[in-house]
Amino acid sequence: MLSANLATRSPRPTNDEPGVLTLGRTRGVADHFRTLIAQHVRSDLALEASAYASSHNFNEHVGSYRAIFLIIDSPQALEDNLALVENLRSDNLKPIICAVITGRGAFNKIKYYLAGADICIKLNTLYDDGAELLADFFTSEEWQRNINLTLDPTRICLMDKSKKLDISFAEMKILEAFARTGNHILSHDEIAGIMGLNTNFYDPRALEKSISRLRGKIKDMYGTNAIQSIRGYGYRLLRGLISTA
Repeated sequence: MLSANLATRSPRPTNDEPGVLTLGRTRGVADHFRTLIAQHVRSDLALEASAYASSHNFNEHVGSYRAIFLIIDSPQALEDNLALVENLRSDNLKPIICAVITGRGAFNKIKYYLAGADICIKLNTLYDDGAELLADFFTSEEWQRNINLTLDPTRICLMDKSKKLDISFAEMKILEAFARTGNHILSHDEIAGIMGLNTNFYDPRALEKSISRLRGKIKDMYGTNAIQSIRGYGYRLLRGLISTA
């Protein structure tokens, strides 16, 4: 479980902006990674660290974080930590969950995505600060996103504060399905079913073209890559980008 007292590098900002939590096998591991990410975020952002345990019981504040970094520094813990990711995600749909995996062995990213992780970062060792990889994350749309869109199923459109994007009924159903799944992921077959295609026999190129068209519409209107490909499985929607009216 989370330790009773979380170490906080700085007080929470007066505007109550969500901070970042690092979770490690030990408090030392979590503290070390907190120090690494401190180099990439504003100094007024609250950074907290704690150890996790096998009971997977977490306090009521976990869902209030903007991002949670789960540091997995043991190859033997890869499968065990899938349950930890699932537990974090089950009651907390807003935070970005990032699995930070160390070591030289291979791991299955898709398993972590399906469990609820949004990002997987691979480091050779925990003490290889992976400055470039961390910088990539903190400059990515996943972290920098400042757009919030609303999906209106009644009017079949996407909206922000000033612009409205008309979409097709099938596109609306796809976005609605993305937004309502905890992991924001849909497989190729799930999307095919939503589009009314025969899930046992359909042209993958037609599905890819439809998603590409929808992604292009959103990109052209709002300047964001809303839908990302998961090779060999399907697609994921950028977390927190779209809510339903």
